[in-house]
Amino acid sequence: MDITNKSVDELVSIALKTMNLNEMLFLQRNPSMNVRRALARNRNTPSSILNDLEYDPVENVSYMASKHPNAKANRSFENLRPCVLCEDDIRSVDCVSCIHTKEHSF
Repeated sequence: MDITNKSVDELVSIALKTMNLNEMLFLQRNPSMNVRRALARNRNTPSSILNDLEYDPVENVSYMASKHPNAKANRSFENLRPCVLCEDDIRSVDCVSCIHTKEHSF
């Protein structure tokens, strides 16, 4: 499957369920935080990729990777924003109308 010309939503869908290591390696380097976060949620993602995602510069990605059962690092996070803790599917979430983000002061 050629994933190089897919939209972000299509890449998120692939990242959530792929079992192909080459696809995972490609998705791991994707500039979209949503794609990398989806890959961190994929139960098939190996610890070798999760180890890198656990130290992703975007907290939404690194936190999700740290929660994965195959994660090796024991990272701690403090004062996480609701968006980082959100378990909703990014393809259908509406952050603008989210009650949790309105209650949180940025």
